[in-house]
Amino acid sequence: MPNEVIITAAGWGKTTHLAAKARAHEEGRVALVTYTTNNVQEIKNKLFELDRALPAYAEVWSWYRFLLHEMARPYQRALLDRRVDGLYWVEGRSAPYVPRKNTAPFFLTPDGQIYSDKIARFVFECNEATGGAVMARLEERFRTIFVDEIQDMAGYDLELLELILRSKIDLLMVGDHRQATYSTNNAAKNGAFAGRNIIAKFREWEKAALLTVTYGQETRRCNQLIADFADSFYADEPKTISKNTATMGHDGVFLISNKSVPDYVAQYKPQVLRLDRRTPCDGHFAMNFGEVKGMTFDRVLIFPHKKGRQWLASGDYRHVTDSAAKMYVGITRARHSVTFVLDEQSGLSSLVRYD
Repeated sequence: MPNEVIITAAGWGKTTHLAAKARAHEEGRVALVTYTTNNVQEIKNKLFELDRALPAYAEVWSWYRFLLHEMARPYQRALLDRRVDGLYWVEGRSAPYVPRKNTAPFFLTPDGQIYSDKIARFVFECNEATGGAVMARLEERFRTIFVDEIQDMAGYDLELLELILRSKIDLLMVGDHRQATYSTNNAAKNGAFAGRNIIAKFREWEKAALLTVTYGQETRRCNQLIADFADSFYADEPKTISKNTATMGHDGVFLISNKSVPDYVAQYKPQVLRLDRRTPCDGHFAMNFGEVKGMTFDRVLIFPHKKGRQWLASGDYRHVTDSAAKMYVGITRARHSVTFVLDEQSGLSSLVRYD
């Protein structure tokens, strides 16, 4: 199997695709790797749906557990004189004033846990220090590695993925850089390829003949009106093609005034979404864009944040540059309708006023 990255539209079915690929695998062991524990469970659920059991030759890992157990610990003595006891999650950058020459405090907490933002670098340096032994062992362990949510990878993760691309292991990665709402770390390494810009790294690898970049442009979730509206955040990307042709009598993307929201909620029972908890939602139960990633709803009602309201009113996408990925995620959760709460008129001609 040639190395490949598939850039998928929201609702394409990437997790199902990976599970089916793993199930059909006929040679050697495979690893299915993803960023979050929620996605680990989602992959396992898909495998159970297909076979009612996990294939004996398949292992499902979260990215950090994979790095720790399969790559860091086997050769930890190449850099340290003690065991790496676990992983210490870091939101920003760990031990910023510790120089690299002080190896143990640079990589580890005082009680021996490795900083999450440095584990990929630790693995990379272990591989260099052992003359490639880390990768040689990985080649013995797995014939194929599947990576889900590839857009979340950052920093030295990309260096490790390139090592795998150059190895005997087949690598298939899937994801959508338009949904880059998380990041495995905030390391400075490969900062130019963080978030949605990871697509540039894929193109770099493709130019070096390390993989092919393909697109999964179909969505089985959103109708075409919703897909077109979501695509407007990323106008230079290939257009999404909807396979959802159902008509429900209230289909597309709408505006609604605050006074009409109670009746609308009573009639259509949409899932209320917002950027984060700072956005007031008139007492309605709401979920943040980031936490609904991977979910599907028939209808969503979005209470926009301040810059979201400015974007809706003016039609100027520069207002939502920083939140585009989360907005895209929120909009593409819906099958049939997306409705924004806004009293004033909109500068976006594609929006239809409901009331």
